[in-house]
Amino acid sequence: MPDLLAVYGSPRKGGNSSVLLDYFLEGASRSSYSIDRIFLRDIELFPCTECGRCAKTGSCVIQDDMEPLYDKLLQYERMVLSCPVFFLGPPAVTKAFIDRGQALWIRKYILGIKPGIQGVQKKGFLLSVGGFKGSDNIFACTRSIVKAIYSTCGFKYAGELLFSGIDHIGDIKKRKGVRDIAVKAGYEFVIQNYNIQHL
Repeated sequence: MPDLLAVYGSPRKGGNSSVLLDYFLEGASRSSYSIDRIFLRDIELFPCTECGRCAKTGSCVIQDDMEPLYDKLLQYERMVLSCPVFFLGPPAVTKAFIDRGQALWIRKYILGIKPGIQGVQKKGFLLSVGGFKGSDNIFACTRSIVKAIYSTCGFKYAGELLFSGIDHIGDIKKRKGVRDIAVKAGYEFVIQNYNIQHL
């Protein structure tokens, strides 16, 4: 059975980006994919210290809850990450998770170990919300950062749903049509390519 890694990147339980990911997974669950949900706010996750000890082995020496996630990042066929925008980028817990991908970057670009799965095109998706309304520029940094970790892990950046003007708790639930759009996106992401949308 193919696997989908769903990463909840908000530091707040039940936040808008988490609700958006729940909608997305409602659609994805209609497929044959097994969904593995990771709540970054609930795990022990230390930031990268740039100690350099992964340079020879491609393995991180920090012992925390990131350890089992490395295999999932390399072996799962699909991944979706959802997070809000904090100061034009991902919140600290999401950025720490992404920065710990340094060991995988070493594996790919220094040690030459390709992260793909033979015969399978891995795909990644981004969900994000931001409080500032009227400009997609608020998502530019988050998009670039997520694209970088996806590339490092062998995922093709295959789609995104970005909602601006979402700031207060529960705003995403009040936005007309969001649930239907996200459910459809989740289903289509695991079935076929999905067109990028900014909403």
